[in-house]
Amino acid sequence: MPKTQAIRGSTENTPSVTPLFPLLLLETLRDMDRPEEVLEGEDLTASMPRRLGLSDVVYTQIHRFREEVRRKRLQTAATVEDLIRLVIKRHDADEIFEEAGRRVARRFWEERSNAARRLVRLLPPALAVRSARGAALRLFRQMQGTAWLELRGRPPAVRMVGPMTFRADPGGAACAFYAGALSELLREYTGKEHPVAHVHCQARGADACEWSA
Repeated sequence: MPKTQAIRGSTENTPSVTPLFPLLLLETLRDMDRPEEVLEGEDLTASMPRRLGLSDVVYTQIHRFREEVRRKRLQTAATVEDLIRLVIKRHDADEIFEEAGRRVARRFWEERSNAARRLVRLLPPALAVRSARGAALRLFRQMQGTAWLELRGRPPAVRMVGPMTFRADPGGAACAFYAGALSELLREYTGKEHPVAHVHCQARGADACEWSA
C-alpha cells in the first residue's frame, strides 16, 4: 500500500455517504438521553422533553435511517450536515460524536466475515496495522462527503479538507466523530488501544483537519 493515498470527494448533491453515519449518530444521541434511573419525585413530563434523543423527531428519523441502511441507500452530505447541526447544540456533543464514530467503526468491522476477522487477529502487528490502514481508507471513503480525503501511512493518519463535521460545525466539536472512528478501527484490527489526536483542525485555522494515531 502506498504511504499516502488521496481521494477527491463527491459533489454537493451526489448521494455518497453511508446511511450508517446518520443512523448511529442519532442512536448514540438517543442512548445518551435514556435515563439510567428515575429519581423519586421526578416530574417526567417536565424532564423528558429536554432529552432531545428521546423526542418523537429523533425516533422518526432513526426509523427512517434504519430503512435507508436496509436498502443500502447512500445519503447526501447536506443531509448528514443537517443532523450534525442538531447535535452540536448539546453540551456533550463531542462525547456523542466520538461514540458515534466508534459505533460506525465497530459496525464496519462486524460486517466482515468471522473467518476474515480471525485471520486479521493472527497477523503480526505490522501487518495488522497495514490491514487497518486499508480498512480505514474504505471506511472513510464512505464518510468523506464532499471533502478531499488523504490517508497517510506511519503513524496511521487521516487528512480531510472540508470534512462534513467542519462544514456543519465551525466550532470543531463534531470532528471527534472521525477521531472515534479511526481509534476504534485500529483497536479492532490490532487488538490494542490506539489513542487518536486531532492534530490539525480547520476550525482552529488549519488548512485541513487531520487525525493521527
